[in-house]
Amino acid sequence: MSASTTLSVAAATNRHRRQKLLEWLDEEGQDRLARSTVLIARTGGLGGPLAQSLAVAGVGRIVLFHEGELLDEDLHRMILMDPRGVGLPRAPQAVETLRRLGRPELRVEGFAHRISPDEAADWMREADLAVGAAPTYEERLTLNDAALAAGKPFVDAAMYADETHVLCVKPGETACLRCLVPDPPPWRPDFPVLAAVSALVGNLAASLCIRILAARGHVPWGELVHLDVDRLELTKVRLPRRAECSACAAVPSGASR
Repeated sequence: MSASTTLSVAAATNRHRRQKLLEWLDEEGQDRLARSTVLIARTGGLGGPLAQSLAVAGVGRIVLFHEGELLDEDLHRMILMDPRGVGLPRAPQAVETLRRLGRPELRVEGFAHRISPDEAADWMREADLAVGAAPTYEERLTLNDAALAAGKPFVDAAMYADETHVLCVKPGETACLRCLVPDPPPWRPDFPVLAAVSALVGNLAASLCIRILAARGHVPWGELVHLDVDRLELTKVRLPRRAECSACAAVPSGASR
């Protein structure tokens, strides 16, 4: 074994030493992360920091969907993108950045279009967790429904201006995103966003995803965690399950994790 190879192996071994000093994350939890697959839609101003934090934390496989080409105005918040890639598809740029930042063993697969219900259902057979980081409720509800039908946890993260929220869903036990939003409301595509705010909620969601995947630490299952960044006010509200929710009705028996 060459000196450079020995150094790289040692670096890989030590990479997560500091995070394993956390009381709630040990060697077994770290191994769980390495064996995990996460499905994400999308990896922009919120999903990009989220995916980056999962990659450097040691998650083994990330599958991402992000449609569209990179615009110059995206660069103030989409940290996975390359300024030289303006006019090019966003998804391959996100994949390249995550591969560069993650461990050599990290597997990243990216698709340059909006995820469909059929794709979400297919991927949730392999994924351990779905994360909705898209600006549209349509995409987030698609992942919510697919995760619940597969009996897998779902994390929803969203922001608008200085308002943010995160919701962790445990199928069969808690309310889901469709309990809160049965049908997608009208969407304003040109909404206000500060990168610091979108990154803040993205990393909050990533922290919860890591706890879920490692099966370690506290997770606010079924609580809508709302943060008003302007007022620095955080509130948590437990959501009621909606009896007529179609997504909750699709959860297989005994699927809660």
